[in-house]
Amino acid sequence: MDQSLRAVADVLATTPHVMFCVKDLDGRYIAANRAFAERAGVAGAGEVIGRSAHDLFPAELADGYAAQDAAVLESGHVLTNELEFITRPDGTIGWYLTSKSRLVDAGGRPSGIVSVSVDLRTPADAAAPHHGLARAVEFARGHLAESATVGDMAAAAGLSVSQLERAMSRVLGLSPKQLMLRLRLEQAIAELDATDDSIATVAQRCGYYDQSAFNRHFMRVVGMSPGAYRNR
Repeated sequence: MDQSLRAVADVLATTPHVMFCVKDLDGRYIAANRAFAERAGVAGAGEVIGRSAHDLFPAELADGYAAQDAAVLESGHVLTNELEFITRPDGTIGWYLTSKSRLVDAGGRPSGIVSVSVDLRTPADAAAPHHGLARAVEFARGHLAESATVGDMAAAAGLSVSQLERAMSRVLGLSPKQLMLRLRLEQAIAELDATDDSIATVAQRCGYYDQSAFNRHFMRVVGMSPGAYRNR
């Protein structure tokens, strides 16, 4: 790594709830921080070096990470705040916001990928310090099966739509629509684990009125179809 990237790695070495890594063109890790190692299930960052995502994460998740890397390497576009699943230190799967950028060498040729992922559990699962925002989150949780709008959430919070959007972005790093999608998918995953109800029934109960849209959203975020997830 060059000196500027090394400085970033040093700053993020022990930052909690923020995963940092650098990969080469073959998808092998050449740098990682403590948070990354914890979520990869290894003792320290040194055990990450030289391994790939498929060595450290479930295949269905690793496939998605590799596809992201390939798209960033090919296009050169920065991936910004992509909402996705990553494992947590306790072995559960949680929501993260991931950003990735292509590294280039002195000649301008792609040389790797740098990635930062922020764990959303701490701000999203704890009571938000802003009481209005907390009311909006609880309203969203209680109306997953309905066509609740951002305006409905704002009204429940006692805020204007613009106030809600600013507060949610600042505290949760999500828009109201992203939050609703997150909560719907979390509920769907819980029901696929806990019930034998049909996928169509689960989708409808979680606010997806088009099963094909549910399947596409589930596949994009989880990396497998709802049926494959249930049978895994």
